[in-house]
Amino acid sequence: MPSTSAVRASTAVAELAERLVVTCARFTRSISRLSPHESPTAVWRTLAILDEHGAVRVSDLAVYNQCSQPTATGMVQRLEADGAVVRVRDPDDRRRTLVSLSPAGRERLARLRADVAAALAPKLTGLSPQRIAELEGALQTISALMDQPDQNQQEQHEPYQPAQRGTPA
Repeated sequence: MPSTSAVRASTAVAELAERLVVTCARFTRSISRLSPHESPTAVWRTLAILDEHGAVRVSDLAVYNQCSQPTATGMVQRLEADGAVVRVRDPDDRRRTLVSLSPAGRERLARLRADVAAALAPKLTGLSPQRIAELEGALQTISALMDQPDQNQQEQHEPYQPAQRGTPA
């Protein structure tokens, strides 16, 4: 049976995790309202996923984007028509195609990020140097958390990895 202090620590961590989820979701929603562009959040999110993961299959994009494959396919078709993404042959399996950011898509994402950052900057300039340092530390901590592999997520949604040539698929 766990000690009282272990239970309290576990409860405190669970409460912190919940507050972090709520705060990050709220922050993300408020950021999308700061954008002077009319790009839907789904477009921005899709471009960011491709920026983070590189060329991926549409099915993997759907997993990363937490949407159905038909929804991901529709998004890719719209972004392809806009010139923001390109489809390329998978070098490991010529029967498959991968989706990646085009130079125009990379530029569009950079512009979206810069415009939102410019809209957010005035709020940050009102913070004290101590609060800025705290925010910087929090960002480093959150980034480190995001860099840790999530074993449960990987087991359930392992993105497609092509088989090595000469090995069974």
